[in-house]
Amino acid sequence: MDRINIVALMVLTCMQISNAQVNTPNGVAVPSSALFVYPNAGKYTNAQLQADQNAIQNGLYGPSCVILANYSRQYNCHGYAWHVSTGGNQICIDQPTYGGVTPYVAGANPSYVQGNYSGSQGKMRVRYSGDHSAVTTYDPGKFISKFGPGPLVKHNSTDVPPGYGTPSTYWTCNYAPPLTSVYLDGKLISGSFQNTTWGAHNMQIFWGLDPDTGPIFSSTAGSTIINNQNSGTVNFTFNGPSNNGGVSIAFCGAPRHSFTFFKPSGAKMQAYPNPVQDEGVISILSDSQEDIRAVNLDNRVNKMIKLSLLDDRQQVLQDYLPDGEGNQTTVKLKAGLKGAYFLKATFEDGTIQTKRVLIEK
Repeated sequence: MDRINIVALMVLTCMQISNAQVNTPNGVAVPSSALFVYPNAGKYTNAQLQADQNAIQNGLYGPSCVILANYSRQYNCHGYAWHVSTGGNQICIDQPTYGGVTPYVAGANPSYVQGNYSGSQGKMRVRYSGDHSAVTTYDPGKFISKFGPGPLVKHNSTDVPPGYGTPSTYWTCNYAPPLTSVYLDGKLISGSFQNTTWGAHNMQIFWGLDPDTGPIFSSTAGSTIINNQNSGTVNFTFNGPSNNGGVSIAFCGAPRHSFTFFKPSGAKMQAYPNPVQDEGVISILSDSQEDIRAVNLDNRVNKMIKLSLLDDRQQVLQDYLPDGEGNQTTVKLKAGLKGAYFLKATFEDGTIQTKRVLIEK
């Protein structure tokens, strides 16, 4: 009767767990049939699990074993290595019977690809020749794995229960962790395109999953990386001379996210002398040699590259070659003009400004 009750409890619990949705980092569903729980019965009572944990701590499987977390029925070795260690909930994943690890490494959009272990790479996933999975650490030769319903243990690669076998294959991540928030100069931003000013900036990235490596920042045209700490923070300069620049973020060795920065549009141009109003109206005599100067007031770097005089039908009457230095251009209007005209200035960042010019005789 007790056995029947235990089996019924296991079936009921497994059915409850199977209704939960567990996905790989790339969003592929893990079969519900591969999800299970350990029963609170038989060799899995608290007393027995505690006794097993004490034996492990006392060197049952080797002197290297260090207990990192106490025993738990909530997750197992596969659950820890492939799901919990990336920030997922605690869950038991059955590999040999139901192929619970398979969606992580094979099929459509696998989240891990097979790689080579040098002995000191951290956060590679390890599949043993038996029914076991582990995660490598940056401590040479040391792995972290969950011993079934027992404790989470840091250990030498072979200091595991005999049935687990030996390390067989190593896997590195192949997924893009979701960005949970991004701050530019301390301000929360959204989207990949941002308006900001030229000069020095600081960006902080917070991501949802825990990848093997990264983030690694690299600059796109128009920006320069000053400090790349690989910690989610990067300092860079947005230095033009085009109207945009950017920062690319790589996880697991591949570009995953990018942000493009635009200098606020609207380069400002004034034309003077301007005795009438402050909107760029020019008053000069048609037969005079009075200078007319177009001035970029936005930023010295954003230089004027073209200046034209247009009539009221927007036909070009005269083109001027702006000065190559500084942010001020001086041109002389030809004689014989009277009435309303327009100065059209084009700046390096592609911005175009037009100012109305009133020429009086």
